[in-house]
Amino acid sequence: MRMAVIGASGFVGSYILAEALTRKDLDVTAIVRNVGALPQHARLAAISCDVHDVDALRTALRGHAAVIHAYQPPRDSADVYERAVAGHRAIIAGVNLAGIPRLLAVGGAASLKTPQGVEYVDSPLWDKSFDPYKPAILATRALYYLLKAQTELDWVFLSPSVMLRPGARTGKFRFGTDEVLFDADGNSRISLEDYALAMVDEALHPRHHRERFTVGY
Repeated sequence: MRMAVIGASGFVGSYILAEALTRKDLDVTAIVRNVGALPQHARLAAISCDVHDVDALRTALRGHAAVIHAYQPPRDSADVYERAVAGHRAIIAGVNLAGIPRLLAVGGAASLKTPQGVEYVDSPLWDKSFDPYKPAILATRALYYLLKAQTELDWVFLSPSVMLRPGARTGKFRFGTDEVLFDADGNSRISLEDYALAMVDEALHPRHHRERFTVGY
């Protein structure tokens, strides 16, 4: 299977790339700005591409069975919301023009529902430490609604739990749909390693179609 990872050198994308390269049944194309930031691997091809260039994306993506969208501009940039949403739109357009059958998107927890029945970003449970990154977080929420408006594309939006941090690849986590997952101590968390595991598994063995799902401990 040939799979492309857009943003393969980023915070989440680098973990997805590392996980994908452990799967011997995957040939991976990493689409990034700086190919020098990527590892060397026999099953890895690298393409330098501006995600806002739809024509270049279409050319880079053509021939892949699936695309993982892990693009995210720097979270502290002044225009991060505008840049991110423009990137989301361009990626969706490029995937459609290239005739890619499946798009898997790195999502966020902002649009997951809390026990109060409201989205996490608007709920009393919102962690104020995320405030400096709220424009970037809202841009990822916007991606979810952009995908929901697609009528033909087979898309998946994988929301992590609230806390997404480096940790261990345990392979032991729960699946959910539209609600925040909490552990026995009331925490909502998943490691980047296990999130990447869930994403690559979904790419190889599709279980979700035109919907969001979430993972957590």
